[in-house]
Amino acid sequence: MSHRCRWPGCARIVGDDLWGCKAHWRLLPSDLRAWIGRAYRQGMDSDTHPNASYRRAHRAALGWIGEHR
Repeated sequence: MSHRCRWPGCARIVGDDLWGCKAHWRLLPSDLRAWIGRAYRQGMDSDTHPNASYRRAHRAALGWIGEHR
């Protein structure tokens, strides 16, 4: 499976094990990338049930993006 990059407005398609495209992933601070990586559970995108930690990390990433755009 695949999905769009999670960065707001980006339409790039990435693999289901990736949060976003390489360009946008690298723009996130390393602590957010690490949090997202720790929270990721294999198969999460295919069953569409992200865990609470992943949802919090994703919201934190979106908040950071909103503050630093």
